[in-house]
Amino acid sequence: MLINKTDNRSLKDSANDLDIIIKDQSISVSYAKTTKLITALYMVTDIIDKDEPLKNKLRTLGTEIISDMYSAPSNALAKISQIRSFLDIASAVNTISEMNAGILKKEFFELHQSITESYNNLGILTQKKNQKINLFEFFQEETSLPDFTPNRQHIGVQKGSTLMKALSKVSMSDRNIVSDRKSTLEFEVLKRQRREEIIAIIKISLNGATIKDIKTKASGALVSCGEKTLQRELVSMVKNGILDKTGDKRWSRYFVKI
Repeated sequence: MLINKTDNRSLKDSANDLDIIIKDQSISVSYAKTTKLITALYMVTDIIDKDEPLKNKLRTLGTEIISDMYSAPSNALAKISQIRSFLDIASAVNTISEMNAGILKKEFFELHQSITESYNNLGILTQKKNQKINLFEFFQEETSLPDFTPNRQHIGVQKGSTLMKALSKVSMSDRNIVSDRKSTLEFEVLKRQRREEIIAIIKISLNGATIKDIKTKASGALVSCGEKTLQRELVSMVKNGILDKTGDKRWSRYFVKI
């Protein structure tokens, strides 16, 4: 009888220790893959203008998810849903390509599934924060621990050996991220050309120029530029100290800053 009590006490102590170990392992299983996914999010959003709120919102949510994977992965679930919604918006307004938005949405959905499955596999009710496994009952029922070997592939976040390989299966991969880098450079060249043309048009306008004036006189890179894009560019140039502005909204007139 004494031996049984001692064994039970020992088992309870072990349960407390293993509870921490299993919780840490469940986080680490998804953490490396999550890091790669957030890295991909950063690289894809790099092309977005720094003043665009969507860029900062997506990146902030991404870094918060990384933190959540260490402390409380269940907290990341709502943020993943927010990211997928913001990616829809970014794609709709052509801030990022439809292809990359679709790939990221798919991977974030699978990350959501992965976190949920991890909790279910460990017997944790996802709707109750910080609920711990009762390993004493776990062993009493002679249930074996989940296999958390280093080489185990976690279903959900990736289908191959790494997140980037998973992305490559749907046409993203490192090559497409490099392609986004190339697109960033091309975007910067186009942006510079637009600004040069804007300045040239304003300089020949004695009383400054409105958005309509600039669009009417456009002949180069500005020809394919929409009115809203042009307006954002003008606002950005004012913030950067390149232009001065008088008036509001459609009555605004822009001058080259002296």
